[in-house]
Amino acid sequence: MENKMCTEIRRVFLKYIVLKIIKDKPTHGYNIIKTITLRSKGCWTPSTGSIYPILESLESNGLIQSKEMEERRRKVYSITYQGIVALDHMTQKRLELLDEMSQIINIVTEGNDSSDTGDEVGNIRSFDQQPEKAYNGNSQNLQTDDNRR
Repeated sequence: MENKMCTEIRRVFLKYIVLKIIKDKPTHGYNIIKTITLRSKGCWTPSTGSIYPILESLESNGLIQSKEMEERRRKVYSITYQGIVALDHMTQKRLELLDEMSQIINIVTEGNDSSDTGDEVGNIRSFDQQPEKAYNGNSQNLQTDDNRR
């Protein structure tokens, strides 16, 4: 399950990365793989089976265009105006997502907010230790509610 999730997350980010690399310089698929491998210092080498479908998808959506070069019959991909607009939008969304995730991680791991479950756990423990007292408190509240009706 974890590997599948990592693969799906990488696939989403790979579209962004491919578009960014092509914006920096028109290039071909193999060079995109090599660029990602070098920039990630070998931590990530996407396969041709992941790069070329992304290139086809980006091209069919009008974000990039290809031109077949006569040398070794390679397609060189370049970004379109629509692709630049999409990349700018994706960059903004990426920054917002990273900021949001950072805030969530800080809130959850710091546990300093008022919704910290520590007090709730303490309340549950006191309920378990003194069930009659907790129940009597609840029954009084129920009687009060019944008296209002």
